[in-house]
Amino acid sequence: MFSCFKRGVFVLVATILCIFALGAAPAASDVGLQNVTLSCSDGTNVDLTLSAEELASLTNAVTAMSLYPAGTTCAVSTQADPPTAGSKKFDSAVGGGDQFVFLRPCSINFGFSATTPDGVPLAAKGSFNETVPGGCAGLGFTGQLRVSIDCLDVKINHADMHGIVTKATGAFAEDGFFEGGDAFISTTDNGKLDMLGVDTVRSGPSLACGGTTKQPQILNGDINVHDA
Repeated sequence: MFSCFKRGVFVLVATILCIFALGAAPAASDVGLQNVTLSCSDGTNVDLTLSAEELASLTNAVTAMSLYPAGTTCAVSTQADPPTAGSKKFDSAVGGGDQFVFLRPCSINFGFSATTPDGVPLAAKGSFNETVPGGCAGLGFTGQLRVSIDCLDVKINHADMHGIVTKATGAFAEDGFFEGGDAFISTTDNGKLDMLGVDTVRSGPSLACGGTTKQPQILNGDINVHDA
């Protein structure tokens, strides 16, 4: 009787210890994640929960926006608290760098930030800018493109966007962009050899935002697409 009771106690204690151990373990989805705040000169200010790899990519993209200025700057600040369960999640697409355009004498600087609550493309906010570097003026190549983002559709590492043009001068006006007109933007975050395109014509796969299938590779910089 006693030996059976003792074995029962041991089993019960072991079971309780196992339950507490499992209960104390962090959720697998939170392991290695970091809360950060993305803030930009276009008014963007959102909290994101990123993996170490995503955080490194976002930091590189923000740095590239300063190295290849196009009109928008961003900053990333880390938060001490771990990811909070139940907090609002955001999809985002952020990038900076330069890109060669066919039949143009110079590359074009780009910088953009777009965010939206997860799965709500039409609630997007942000900006997309392209600028011809000043040194290209002597080659007869100038211009600025400014777009206010109103749609962002993120699928894993790909983002389709739509926005309204607020400024288009020089080469961009020649390409058909005009104030008040549409801009369809798509980008793919490949880790390396990221791709980016903007067009006046909708040809991308997103039903909500459109986007464009024309996505040349970028030369320098980085693009980070985050699917919450």
